[in-house]
Amino acid sequence: MIDARTVYGWFKKLIERTNRVVYDSNAIHVSEVSGCLRKAFYERKTVRPTLDVRNVIMAIGNGVHWQLQELLKEEGWKSEVKAEWDLKKFKLIGHIDLFKPEENVVLELKTIGRVPERPYLPHLRQINAYLIMIKARKGYLVYIGKNGAIRVFDVKFDKKLWRETIKRAFHLWYCLQENRPPKPEFSGLCSFCEFKWRCYNQ
Repeated sequence: MIDARTVYGWFKKLIERTNRVVYDSNAIHVSEVSGCLRKAFYERKTVRPTLDVRNVIMAIGNGVHWQLQELLKEEGWKSEVKAEWDLKKFKLIGHIDLFKPEENVVLELKTIGRVPERPYLPHLRQINAYLIMIKARKGYLVYIGKNGAIRVFDVKFDKKLWRETIKRAFHLWYCLQENRPPKPEFSGLCSFCEFKWRCYNQ
């Protein structure tokens, strides 16, 4: 018998198979330090149930990414380019959506409910880190709205934002070592966070 639980199970397996992030105590991922550090902490410490709508949403976004990545390979873009930055105590790891070596350009794709007027700070942190990690001259942050709207932002490296990202990486690393959640970082994204009840209860 196939029911909703069966299909949710398929999506859980799909995400486990395609997820680029493999958690390692000696590595912190750019995607983790770009957004809320507390959320990143709980992501590592929480066992996910099979009946998780987040798996479905992630799989839909991954599908759009994959199709565009496959298409752009024909135009000289490389997909899922791994970048590393050695911080002695641990490595900062990133997986770049698309990189065009001939032009030395990074492209980061974001599927989103509503396309923003300005780039979101977590996304700027992420692409900014990729720019220095791969020594790219510029980047494009591409928002793809579920209503079909598209907006592209040009991004150039920001040294101040990079220093902030490094500090955040060390903070998350220490919190994980000590098994102590970072302080909440309240924002408009909290309403979409599956862990918000832990923050608001405290």
